Amino acid sequence: MQTQGISYQLRVLWACARKDFRVALTDRLFTILGLFVPANVLIMMILFVLAGSKAPTAVVMQDNGPYAQAFTQAMSQAHSFSLRISPAAEAARLMAAGQIVAVVTVPPDFDERIRQDQPVQVGVEINNLNTDFTNDIRRAIPLSITSFYAKAFPNLVDVTTRETDLYPHDTDYIPYLAVSILVIALMMGGTLQAGMASAREWEKETIKELLLSPASRLAIMLGKMLGALLVGLGSTVIVLVVLVLLLGVVPEHWLEVAGFTLLSLLIFNSLGTLLGTLIKQRMPVVALTMSISLPLFFISGAFGPISFTTLVLQWIARIFPVYYQIVVMQQAFHGFNLNTYGLAGNLLILGGFAAGLILLVTLVLQRSTVSH
Repeated sequence: MQTQGISYQLRVLWACARKDFRVALTDRLFTILGLFVPANVLIMMILFVLAGSKAPTAVVMQDNGPYAQAFTQAMSQAHSFSLRISPAAEAARLMAAGQIVAVVTVPPDFDERIRQDQPVQVGVEINNLNTDFTNDIRRAIPLSITSFYAKAFPNLVDVTTRETDLYPHDTDYIPYLAVSILVIALMMGGTLQAGMASAREWEKETIKELLLSPASRLAIMLGKMLGALLVGLGSTVIVLVVLVLLLGVVPEHWLEVAGFTLLSLLIFNSLGTLLGTLIKQRMPVVALTMSISLPLFFISGAFGPISFTTLVLQWIARIFPVYYQIVVMQQAFHGFNLNTYGLAGNLLILGGFAAGLILLVTLVLQRSTVSH
């Protein structure tokens, strides 16, 4: 009897998953929404970051000597400039049009003064409308000068640095941030698919048939989550293709990415199923998912470890699974260790979130049988 019971519950689970999958394919509006919103969020946020990651700067080269070229090369390695070499008139036009933030003018006697150990004045014109860009340029110009002298005249630089890197390679701003955006895209995709599937049952009143059946609430809920996961795999593949092929962010550990992605979808499908069961309407589920995603993105360590932020934000971030998902994804893609819990500790916490959400949804469905 126990074997037959398990077999029956597994058939219920698969039947619910298959039904939700088929219904999702016929409900084109919400299916397209669930498939492409995560990819659109990824692309839009990456474009936003690309537009603001480096200050667009014109360099007017009035001297093309080796030292002038070396100084320009030092600027390009400061990770703060998006450089373009322009004539003076073109640079002035770009500045007036607001297309660049700064104009750096290398004077015509740059190399000659350097050889004669004379001071050189490099002109820097800044459009200080944007404080973030302005501060980047004010920090990066002295850094470029120091780097230039350290390479061109190492014997004249009295103070040098000896850098010891924690990781064997540098990771640019975009590859780091793209992984965090991936987690938010997975959250939106998983929550939307499962939330809309659950809310649809209540809108169409087909939930009564499920609740009156002898099937266990756990089997029903797991079946609906499986159906949402199957649909959500489509948006996940789209997001990963954009990340790997278009942005060139290639994971160091592909198997970890696959496993952590499935764990992420399990958690967010559980969350979506809970929201859909509680709210019972699809559009509010969509609105709530959109509204909570961006705040969680900004407080969960998207731009760096949360230890760099205030204690209040650190405690808030630890309440939600998004933070831990970003930690394990950064580990899978870049090999980073962003907290002291270790990979096993973070996975244990995420497993706890998944189990807790599944239990909570089951209890909510159990109470629904009483009221219906």
